[in-house]
Amino acid sequence: MNEKEYIESIPMWAKKKNSLSEVRKNIEILGIKLPKVIHVAGTNGKGSVCAYLGNILIENHMKVGTFISPHLIEVNERILLDMTPISDRELESISKYVREKLGNSDTSPTYFEYIFYIATVFFSKTNPDYVILETGMGGRLDVTNVFEDTLSIITSIGMDHMQFLGNSIKEIAYEKAGIIKHNSTVIFDDSNEEANEIIREFAKAKAAKIIPLSDFDYESLKFTYVKYKKKAAALAILGAGQLLNTIDNIDEALTKTVWHGRMEEIEKDIIIDGAHNEPAIIEFTENAMKLAKVNNKKIKLLISVVKDKEVEKIFDIITSKLEVKKYYLTAMNSYRSNSTDELYNSLNILLEKNKRQSKISCYNSSIEAFNEAKKEKADDEILFCVGSLYLMGEILEGNR
Repeated sequence: MNEKEYIESIPMWAKKKNSLSEVRKNIEILGIKLPKVIHVAGTNGKGSVCAYLGNILIENHMKVGTFISPHLIEVNERILLDMTPISDRELESISKYVREKLGNSDTSPTYFEYIFYIATVFFSKTNPDYVILETGMGGRLDVTNVFEDTLSIITSIGMDHMQFLGNSIKEIAYEKAGIIKHNSTVIFDDSNEEANEIIREFAKAKAAKIIPLSDFDYESLKFTYVKYKKKAAALAILGAGQLLNTIDNIDEALTKTVWHGRMEEIEKDIIIDGAHNEPAIIEFTENAMKLAKVNNKKIKLLISVVKDKEVEKIFDIITSKLEVKKYYLTAMNSYRSNSTDELYNSLNILLEKNKRQSKISCYNSSIEAFNEAKKEKADDEILFCVGSLYLMGEILEGNR
């Protein structure tokens, strides 16, 4: 078993989650020392903020380490230096080091935690000017929440991972706001009143400086028509403004940023988007409608949704807002995948409820579904693939 195979064999979840004090102990054992840390939490848009901020800093002659999740194809994508994935050689070398150092530890790292250790050892070794850390889930108790951050950024907050973070916006916002440190600065999306209230209270208790997104006219950004990309870019620009004396080449940085699987056109009139929760699906439908209307195209949709997401809500949003000519429902190569029977039954109920008539085809393979949808797509149609980042990864891997 090589190191990559070992990494993939590590369980996603553990019976007992390691406490932050245990994670800090492992950080000390590994000899990790990081420079200035930017910590990014939120429900949607975290990866996009990391990508835009990373490229802005790079364009201003900074060396930047970035830790993100999930990956779409290769685990290397999670650990970036100047937005370039860690090499297999470095990944394997550091993985061996981590295994050796933590071999006698009382803790057993989860998959996410183990990759976090590899990333932070890599950054400690390469010594970038800034390290951008994206939380895995939540914030307050997240593995990444073990450093004294230079800056915290909190993106939009919505209903997702409720079984872990709580069943209300306020509860979820409390977990996300847990990344705010004493006497630090927090930049945040203040568009949700309940989340805004919690973040401001948390920041006040921590004597942290607050900079709301509403301070920036993000609608004036012209590099994209996608609203959430504009908001992510605005948060990144505000962040860079706190880190640099002057900011140059913003347009170049935003234009060159490619964040795969997020409203990405991979071929003419074929767009993939990893939207997988209620607020992201709402925004996806708005973007899809806008794009189809501007280009006078009919919509076809390839979709899969994992078991722990609210399938009925997702289909209710889509069927109420979009006129879809045909759905391609597919299972995924993941233990979290819903069966096509479950997807089909849910979709049929919501099509009837919202008085829509659409054709439906079901597939056990996402690649088969994609190839069939691509083959059937006419010139006056646009194909969207949506519902899961796992699905985006399978499509990108099968299409490369």
